[in-house]
Amino acid sequence: MTRVLSPGADRIVRPALLGVLFHDAVDGKPVHGDDLWVEAIDAWRPDQPRRLSPSRSGVYGLHSLRGVHTLLDGPTSPSDLVDSPPPTGRLSLRVRDRSGRYVDAFLRPTWPAPDILRVPLYSAITRPVPQALASLKVDLRRRSDTTLPACWAWLTLRLGSNVLAEGLADAQGRAQLVFPLPKPREGLPHGSPATAEALLDWTVTLHARWHPERQPQTLVDWTDLPAQPEIPLLQAVGPDVPLAPLSLQAGVPLEAHRYPSSFVFVAD
Repeated sequence: MTRVLSPGADRIVRPALLGVLFHDAVDGKPVHGDDLWVEAIDAWRPDQPRRLSPSRSGVYGLHSLRGVHTLLDGPTSPSDLVDSPPPTGRLSLRVRDRSGRYVDAFLRPTWPAPDILRVPLYSAITRPVPQALASLKVDLRRRSDTTLPACWAWLTLRLGSNVLAEGLADAQGRAQLVFPLPKPREGLPHGSPATAEALLDWTVTLHARWHPERQPQTLVDWTDLPAQPEIPLLQAVGPDVPLAPLSLQAGVPLEAHRYPSSFVFVAD
């Protein structure tokens, strides 16, 4: 039986092996374009990464891979697209932002995937801070050797039990957390007159998760970073001085390090 496609009504649908939508971890807006360099790395051919391009909706799609069926005659589910051997660990994605807005990302997605994978991108140290937002910049070093960076650390900034921001350090141990300011504090007790400055001053704490085996040249799957061991932060070494709570003030850059050092240290 011969089927004739009707122009403007019928179209060939090619199931994709993987679709990824990147978004800004700060505001949730989609991130795509020429500056976002997304590569699919096949473990069968690791020396031949394939660059992925976004669709008009900003989704980066992988439509073919060596030894994998992607266009079938009959209806099928995504799990039917793959021949043997099993795909576990075969595919990975490497993401670089050439404009310097986001930290490099690396992940090993589960594929074929029936739904679009949504991946957050975290602010790099070189990202300009958007207006009306606050930021914390920090440079992490190892206590055991202060010339070495604490690369790929996962950082959390908290106001009490509330998370203000999360992000990660890059290969050089540098991180920037970008976040909106909290709501102004309530008025001071016992009828004391509260100035605007007093109500826009919060005590926050910085926390880190990190593994001492991390190496600058080895990207870590972004889904593994929040599960790293929690590790103390120090504002000075020899003797060790724990990192004190920080004072967040509206309109004042937030810094974690303490003079004369320009670093915060992880207790490796």
